[in-house]
Amino acid sequence: MSTSNTMNLYPVNHAELGNFISGSKSFGPLTINYNLDLSIPQVQVTVLLYGVVIGQATINRAHPTVQLGGSMGIAKAQVDLTLNGNKIDYKIDVEAFGKTIYKGSGVLFSW
Repeated sequence: MSTSNTMNLYPVNHAELGNFISGSKSFGPLTINYNLDLSIPQVQVTVLLYGVVIGQATINRAHPTVQLGGSMGIAKAQVDLTLNGNKIDYKIDVEAFGKTIYKGSGVLFSW
């Protein structure tokens, strides 16, 4: 198969690709992965504690706030995420062995 034919097998709509933003942010053993679709707009989030999924949710204008949390062995986490205009705010509490590893709030990401 020639290169020119390969290029046509998987057409890419570059304007559509610009509608997606993905990333992750870690807070000690806690990681939040996010995928923003600007065409809707909505954000898919997955929260992992020591690499194990403890929660997943969709944030949009109809459901602007989610609370996720859980435990994994010796650690537990509580994550509150809120759509606030063109940003996602977080409030996080992560503990292990009964001691705080991370507790704070801020902006997860903005667009």
